[in-house]
Amino acid sequence: MDKMSKKHHYLPRYYLKGFTNSDNGFYVYDKQKDNIFPSSPDGTFFENYLNTVTFPDGSKSDFLEDMYTEEENEFWEYLDKIRTSTPSVPIPHLDKMHLFLFLLSLYWRLPSNIGLVEKLSEKAFIENSEVDYFRLLNKTGGKAPKEIADMMKQSPAFKKAFRQIAPFIPFYKDKDWGIKILNWRFIYTGDDRSWYIVGDNPIVIKNENNHDFIDRLKEFIFPVSGKILLVNLNPPLNKDLPPEFGIQFNTAIIERSARFVACQNKDFLEALIKDYKLHIRFDKTNIIIPELFEMLEK
Repeated sequence: MDKMSKKHHYLPRYYLKGFTNSDNGFYVYDKQKDNIFPSSPDGTFFENYLNTVTFPDGSKSDFLEDMYTEEENEFWEYLDKIRTSTPSVPIPHLDKMHLFLFLLSLYWRLPSNIGLVEKLSEKAFIENSEVDYFRLLNKTGGKAPKEIADMMKQSPAFKKAFRQIAPFIPFYKDKDWGIKILNWRFIYTGDDRSWYIVGDNPIVIKNENNHDFIDRLKEFIFPVSGKILLVNLNPPLNKDLPPEFGIQFNTAIIERSARFVACQNKDFLEALIKDYKLHIRFDKTNIIIPELFEMLEK
């Protein structure tokens, strides 16, 4: 264990750099402790040994963390291209495809979705399930016995490793996944300043109770950086948005986050928290996200 990595970021540090200030830091609000503190991508949005697996013989490995690092290094070129894009130049479809895979990978590794991915892992090795695109075979190529498959699915290591399998569901089970990306719209801050914040559950889904594992990201909003939002709606967004939309989105990020949110400007973060607490005071937190999508659809 002394040679294994410890701090496992569920929000990659490279992604978080898109929300930092000129000092490469930001301010973090802890919802549980109700306090703000200065931090950086290195110091937040991680859990110790989050991606460490324990095998049946008691040995441990952080191979999942290594896989995430290798996978992420394939994304950053395309993320950078989108982050430096402008409203006047269309983003290539291939860049959107890479961003989609990053989003799926990010979604299934979030601590808030651990229970969901474990539930999905129970469908492994079952014909005609959402994840029947991979099989468990014996050494002769035949189907492995059910008791072996069940024993494997009960393993905590397998349940964790399934976070690497789940992101590929749309690519194998949804023949229209590439077409749906055409609905994407990127929203840019008008003054080229970073007004959008990030949280530990940054993909704001319209219907969080959607139980469709194949199309979990059916309609959502995602902060690509502090300056750019990705909006996916059906039908697609086709109008300009009022300035207050940014405030509503940031309030939704605070609401959706389990504990931490980050913003490069402390004063702005304090103002957002004050607004969010008004929703709590008047028991209106349940309307934050529905009203956000109403602003997009009206």
